[in-house]
Amino acid sequence: PASAVLCACFGSAGLKGHGYTSTLSLYSPSCRSRLLESQLQGQKKVYENELEILRGEVQNLKEEINRQQQLLAQNLQLPPEARIEASLQHEITRLTNENLYYEELYADDPMKYQYYRISLYKRIIDLMEQLEKQDKTVRKLKKQLKVFAKKIGELEVGQTENVSPAQLADEPIRPVNIPRKEKDFQGMLEYKKDDELKLIKNLILELKPRGVAVNLIPGLPAYILFMCVRHADYINDDQRVRSLLTSTINGIKKILKKRSDDFEIVSFWLSNTSRFLHCLKQYSGEEAFMKHNTPRQNDHCLRNFDLAEYRQVISDLAIQIYQQLTKVLENALQPMIVSGMLEHETIQGVSGLKPTGLRKRTSSVADEGTYTLDSIVRQLNNFHSIMCQHGMDPELIKQIVKQMFYIIGSVTLNNLLLRKDMCSWSKGMQIRYNVSQLEEWLRDKNLQTSGAKETLEPLIQAAQLLQVKKKTDEDAEAICSMCNAITTAQIVKVLNLYTPVNEFEERVTASFIRTIQVRLQNRKDSPQLLMDAKHIFPVTFPFNPSSLALESIQIPGSMNLGFLLRV
Repeated sequence: PASAVLCACFGSAGLKGHGYTSTLSLYSPSCRSRLLESQLQGQKKVYENELEILRGEVQNLKEEINRQQQLLAQNLQLPPEARIEASLQHEITRLTNENLYYEELYADDPMKYQYYRISLYKRIIDLMEQLEKQDKTVRKLKKQLKVFAKKIGELEVGQTENVSPAQLADEPIRPVNIPRKEKDFQGMLEYKKDDELKLIKNLILELKPRGVAVNLIPGLPAYILFMCVRHADYINDDQRVRSLLTSTINGIKKILKKRSDDFEIVSFWLSNTSRFLHCLKQYSGEEAFMKHNTPRQNDHCLRNFDLAEYRQVISDLAIQIYQQLTKVLENALQPMIVSGMLEHETIQGVSGLKPTGLRKRTSSVADEGTYTLDSIVRQLNNFHSIMCQHGMDPELIKQIVKQMFYIIGSVTLNNLLLRKDMCSWSKGMQIRYNVSQLEEWLRDKNLQTSGAKETLEPLIQAAQLLQVKKKTDEDAEAICSMCNAITTAQIVKVLNLYTPVNEFEERVTASFIRTIQVRLQNRKDSPQLLMDAKHIFPVTFPFNPSSLALESIQIPGSMNLGFLLRV
């Protein structure tokens, strides 16, 4: 506007000949007034626009103040932990609304809006970092609070012991738990004769293994029973000793009969029965067992009765429980073995086409093949985890794992010997891979010395027999040398069932099978074709003394054994 006014007064030539600022004093009064008026109008418009913007911001601030006041009133009603999170959440919401406002305000100036967005993101990131730091601070303060509360409790106990009787009379009495010193106890539990049935009921018949095994001392029921036996021996009450041991044996038999197919129950009482047997040996007073004890433990040995005959009864009971556990294992694994070890294609694409000359099976594999090798491994993990939670002796776990692997190997081999569609080169590779996964499981659990791997040897050799060459005399010699864990009948059966998968393989000739039979005719082995999948290995219970001090054992209230008195 100013230049327009000057042009009107002097023309464009006049402007070129004179400086704009240096010649203002040369203008006529009318031109100067018009120029000043034009400048004032321009500044007035700028100020009016700025004033409008400021009024809008003031209105927004008023609304924000009202929201903050409402938020403050709401936060005062929240617990302290929730106030910080609510405040930060509100701040993030406010910034989001502010972003929408400025997006409309700077719609005509994208660059200015971009700068604002960057600053907004930085503020949001700062708020999130602040929230994370405050969470860490809250967790740290909670931990410190627990430590200080514990120290205060200890100080209060110490102060209570030093307070005079006069001061105690003036102050309200607060219950203080002062534990008895362990040296006061001799590792025995006393109970009234009338409470024996209650003891068996609460400790055996109605006890839930999961809570005891996870939260308490492994083998706690066995220790409690032995401490009761110790007290009966201490007071020289032979009738009570006999009654308690008989009731214990009958109680265990009763719960195992009631829950005969429950692996957790059977494993729990196998572990506790073997621990009870170890306690009867460890504290028998016999020199062979005492040499493993501490002097304090030798002071806890039985004084009046020789329970060697009862040890034999308890050992027989443990053997029965082991055999029952074996049946439970077999029932759990049986449905998985054929599908997981034979039918499921662990290595995809190896099987290729169906063996030639086979008709479609009437039983659908899709219906039965719901289990895989992973299913078997998960079941093994579950069994092993439960036994470890129950504190079962490591040597006993090894024997149980050996029994499990024997079941898997024998059932797999028996089905292989009865199914022509499973006797092929590719199936031999599948079986060998599955066996290697089981061997890997043994290594992961540090059970290589359990003897479990050896029980799979017949299955391994049958799988190798499916894979080796079967043509020349040299091949026959190699087969006879390799297959020393399977019988002649089983070798011949596999060779007869062998079925090529494709045209590159050949059937085993009758002459080759006769050669094998001639070479093995002097071998003294069983003529039986199938393995005895029901076979149970003899179990032993190697002595495993406990380092746990009987006088340190405390019975939790959740076991409902408050009628037992520590002696």
